[in-house]
Amino acid sequence: MSEVSAELLTQFVVKQTQVWQTVAMYLSEQNNTLVTIPTPTSNAKPIGDLTGLTADTVLHIQAQFAEQSDAPCLFIVGEEPGEREASQNALLEATVGSVPGSIDDAALQAVQEFGAHLMQGLALAFGNLTSKTFTPEGVSARYEPVTFPPNFLTVDEVIATRFTVQIPERTPFTLTWLLTENLARTLLGMPPAESDPLAALMNEPEPPAPAPAAPAPMAFNPFAETDDAPERNIDLLLDIPLEVSVELGRVTMLVREVLEVGTGSIVELQKAAGEPVEVLVNGRLIARGEVVVVEDNFAVRITEILSPIERVQRLGA
Repeated sequence: MSEVSAELLTQFVVKQTQVWQTVAMYLSEQNNTLVTIPTPTSNAKPIGDLTGLTADTVLHIQAQFAEQSDAPCLFIVGEEPGEREASQNALLEATVGSVPGSIDDAALQAVQEFGAHLMQGLALAFGNLTSKTFTPEGVSARYEPVTFPPNFLTVDEVIATRFTVQIPERTPFTLTWLLTENLARTLLGMPPAESDPLAALMNEPEPPAPAPAAPAPMAFNPFAETDDAPERNIDLLLDIPLEVSVELGRVTMLVREVLEVGTGSIVELQKAAGEPVEVLVNGRLIARGEVVVVEDNFAVRITEILSPIERVQRLGA
């Protein structure tokens, strides 16, 4: 059992404005309407204060990131009983188009799609902060008493982020995002919390054997990062023009098949619909993204990017 550390909670609160602006922008693009999310509040909440959710029928979403599949999180629609019905109705009106007489499978499917967009927005936001990739998975909407996932049962407190979604001409609705400290550390790029310092000392590897007297030859890599590497002035390269291209997919064809291609022919690519496109610089892969439309022009929103060192190495390969 452990409590949320003050250091982690401070870092999580500091990033809220940047994170939720990105989430709101993504929701706006996906739903073709303006979505705003004012800066939410985050605090550590004892699990004992949430036990009422396990007794009441509550509309909620459970999801996780593939990068930490053992740490699911929860989105509670209207955490406080006094706001629950209004928030549930407002969310259903925004996702379904009207408040249904009952929350059936169709309504849950609409809420689940909203949850998938919400998770993808968070994945983009925290990916921008850490230059890492986060992949939402296991998104499901439920209208029943909350069953806490196993990772919630091993801690005394979770982080509760309360936020309000605002859409023009719609009633705002409030959700509370519940997640454990371990997931928050992963999203912020912080090292895992050490619950037992003595155990960490016991698990330390033995010191390596002394190096041989004759040093091993080193591979030449001008962009490798070492502690004693001299500072290099990369500014000299910044004005060199590069060709940027976006590759939708590839296919291998026989000469006979190429000669048979004509107007109206369909060339099937070896890439499934919805997979990210590849962004190439001088023919070298540096990022992946998804195709969007900006003022009648096609564009690519970057969802995954190689580190600067890897990008420079690929350009010189």
